[in-house]
Amino acid sequence: MLLKVEDLKKTYLSGKVIVKALNGIDLEVEEKEFTAIVGPSGSGKTTLLNIIGCIDSTDSGKVSLDGKEITNKTSKELALLRREYFGFIFQSYNLIPVLNIFENIELPLKLLGKHSKKEIENAVLKILDEVGLNGLEKRMPLELSGGQQQRVSIARALVKKPKMVLADEPTANLDSKTGEAIVDIMRDMNEVEGVTFIFSTHDELIMKHAKRTIHLRDGLVV
Repeated sequence: MLLKVEDLKKTYLSGKVIVKALNGIDLEVEEKEFTAIVGPSGSGKTTLLNIIGCIDSTDSGKVSLDGKEITNKTSKELALLRREYFGFIFQSYNLIPVLNIFENIELPLKLLGKHSKKEIENAVLKILDEVGLNGLEKRMPLELSGGQQQRVSIARALVKKPKMVLADEPTANLDSKTGEAIVDIMRDMNEVEGVTFIFSTHDELIMKHAKRTIHLRDGLVV
């Protein structure tokens, strides 16, 4: 079992109102899944992804990766886990505007500190070719279209060969044709490279291609 979530609960304080984002989530994900988590706004999709990806903490419950609980780890241990285990794709791309495309994509590999300069260069150029951006490595993010920026985001998430990619509304800012091309890239990575994908989405296109769909409502799996 790659991922196991048990009785996960999370509340937020919004002004003086307590918001129950997650109300006791149970969930299991196997390796190589291409899974969509869907539900209305406020159902807890992004919160769940952020806790799985060690970005946010839980009030109670357990998250286990490869059979090892991660909810009891220190902030330093969680940072290392984020760096080595996960790739992240965001709705707003989250590219660093002062770095060119090559520099944005190489950053996860440089942070790992395990690869030579040549190994990094080869890995970046390879992933650029796979996402259809060969020859654009010296461009700055704002010189690219939205679809191209999301391809860079995908390349950055995948260049370090993570076990799991967490994608939060990755097609929300894209037109339907570009969104379909982006989904095709991710589906190919899932099928060829065996990368596990978990999406938070409202997009019917992703739901159509997902091998499994999990519905959330009011912080619960329904």
